Amino acid sequence: MSGADRYVMLVASLPDLGGFLEAQSPPITWLQIEERLSELTPADRAQLDDIANVVAWERLRGDIEDATVLARAGRVIASLESETLRELVRDRLEIRTLVAALRRRHAGEDAPAAGTPPWGFGRFLATIRAHWADPAFGVARAFPWVTEAQEKLASGDTAGLERVILQAVWNATGRHAPAHTFDLEAVAVYLLRWSIVDNWAKYDTAAATSRFARLLDEALADSLPTFESAT
Repeated sequence: MSGADRYVMLVASLPDLGGFLEAQSPPITWLQIEERLSELTPADRAQLDDIANVVAWERLRGDIEDATVLARAGRVIASLESETLRELVRDRLEIRTLVAALRRRHAGEDAPAAGTPPWGFGRFLATIRAHWADPAFGVARAFPWVTEAQEKLASGDTAGLERVILQAVWNATGRHAPAHTFDLEAVAVYLLRWSIVDNWAKYDTAAATSRFARLLDEALADSLPTFESAT
């Protein structure tokens, strides 16, 4: 079977996810997805695993410094063969960086000083530092969801905050979908979006307080889904 045919069969076997807010559960289980991913070449699966290992912050010990995490992310991004795959990782890391900035400011911390150990990732670190007092850190045009996330954080609306963040990831991931139908990028987009549906479907209001506290305690909050959310 050719590589193109393999992707056609794989992607065609994955049911439509719909919208993550509406689904009570994903239309396909992670075990079923794993069975389908077995059709990928080892090289392709390795790239997907590398992406997962970068975005799976909750797998990292709390004593691992941000600099170590970000260095690992940089190595993975450099190793990915596709610019779209690299952008998928960058998008996720930039969202996490903004969530970290919201947490730091909410906890009363000053803006990270220039030249301090790395605390975030992306194009807007200097802008965030310079506009620390602005509710949207001066990046509202690029990240229109930040203002609403700040409002949810300030009011203690844990479910609302989680919804805003997941929607931001959903939208950022989805912007790549139109250009990729039957290829590795399409699979990566599907996995990222599947994990969002799974995360929201499992959302437990009773556990929201502990998640909210963790959001305030961690430098890069574990509030975003990963490929491993079902394992």
